[in-house]
Amino acid sequence: MTKYGTIDEVMEALYDCISGPPGGQDWERDREIYHPRALITRTRIVDGAPVAFTFSYDEFVEATIPILAGRSFYEIEIGRKTDVFGQIAHVFSAYEARETPDHPEIQFRGVNMVHLWNDGFGDDGQPNGRWWIMSIIWDNERDGLNLPGQWLAG
Repeated sequence: MTKYGTIDEVMEALYDCISGPPGGQDWERDREIYHPRALITRTRIVDGAPVAFTFSYDEFVEATIPILAGRSFYEIEIGRKTDVFGQIAHVFSAYEARETPDHPEIQFRGVNMVHLWNDGFGDDGQPNGRWWIMSIIWDNERDGLNLPGQWLAG
């Protein structure tokens, strides 16, 4: 099996790499899970209006380092819904952010929508290469928007 040969491996790396003590993010390993042409979109509500900020991988890292500077930040997956068709997959991954993995206070919760592509296939026609994140977009809970219950139970 190749590195990142399963969706579980990619999703585990997604959360492991962004999490850590101040300055503890593993950007080198994180880059490995994103296709070179991947798009990363951070959504927000600004002055009451929805906005989307879309980045290349390098732009995302450049924009995120200052946000996490001096902060302990752990994003923890708390549920997932995955659909696979051939070489593509769609993952809804619910998460919560905490100061440490066992900190009692949740900073926020949200959902990552991750689109993946598998770059190989076996003689049986089934994916057997590695999975790449092709795009990711997320949104956080806020007044009137709660995580769907069906995504909270793995």
